[in-house]
Amino acid sequence: MKKTFLIIISSLIFSCSVTKENSLNRKNLEMAQSFLDNIISNPEKAQSLLHKDFTFAWMGIIEQGGKIWNRENLFDEYFKNIIPEILPNGIVLKTVDSISDENGVAIIQEGDAEGKNGEYDNKYVWIFKMKDGLIYSIREYNSDILVATQLYDYKLVNVK
Repeated sequence: MKKTFLIIISSLIFSCSVTKENSLNRKNLEMAQSFLDNIISNPEKAQSLLHKDFTFAWMGIIEQGGKIWNRENLFDEYFKNIIPEILPNGIVLKTVDSISDENGVAIIQEGDAEGKNGEYDNKYVWIFKMKDGLIYSIREYNSDILVATQLYDYKLVNVK
């Protein structure tokens, strides 16, 4: 009888912790998706989801690559000046997959846009880290070749 009771109690404790963990995973995913959905259309909402020590970086190796942006200048400079210059007609991002846990989220998206130098349909991976119930950091990964040729003025040269 004691063994059965211990098994039941252990199962209940495990089940409660899994449910709490799943709830946090879902909350993190919803917060990350809300950030992406609002960065252009509702920047105040997006900014409200960010930790006071937040950082963002596009992980490319050309212009702006690896530069660390904070909670303020991400919206005041990056999304207000840099992005509209290279994507004058905006961009439509579609989430195609995601994974989350209690510490963070990864979201995979496909983009549809016209860059300043032509069609720009890149694929993205956004890595979100969470802290204190807010987004602590984001790292953006995509094709440097598309960014270089379609958004900036790089030309590909065949070197033999």
